[in-house]
Amino acid sequence: MTGRKMTTKLLWTALVGSMLAVPMTLSASVQSESRDRHRGSHGDRGGRGGSGRAIFRELDLSEDQRKQMHALRQGSSRDTFERLRERRQALNEAVDNGADEATIRQLAYDFGEAEGDAAVERARMQEQMMEIFTPEQREQYQVLKQEQKQKMEERRKRMQERMENRRNRNPDSF
Repeated sequence: MTGRKMTTKLLWTALVGSMLAVPMTLSASVQSESRDRHRGSHGDRGGRGGSGRAIFRELDLSEDQRKQMHALRQGSSRDTFERLRERRQALNEAVDNGADEATIRQLAYDFGEAEGDAAVERARMQEQMMEIFTPEQREQYQVLKQEQKQKMEERRKRMQERMENRRNRNPDSF
């Protein structure tokens, strides 16, 4: 595999990994939502699906539910997500610094392992979160998540179209 193809493949892998970070951001926003609600602020972004916080705001969690969600967020998952962040950073730095193929492959493998651990942790948190919600909130959460997923797909398609347009204007570009 040529160096350019390998770099392109690694960049796409990093892009996909970054996209997978969205659910982690959503779960991390629970703590911020609790603080924002307490202060009476909902941040700069509002509206349906505008951010992870918007979903929890629309669910209208009770004070007890917010406390449970906060406790859930404070669990062991921080270590998992921190390890994922560190491994992503190490891989990106290796690519940026021109590390040899074996090093990049090992770091990519380590990153993939951390990504798997994070996915299991997100699934575990999701299951525990569903236990905190009322049946109505569970249903509403699924609808809001689906809306968020559609918006993300639309943004991805627009980005892909922009990249195609750039390639068509300048076929020699990245």
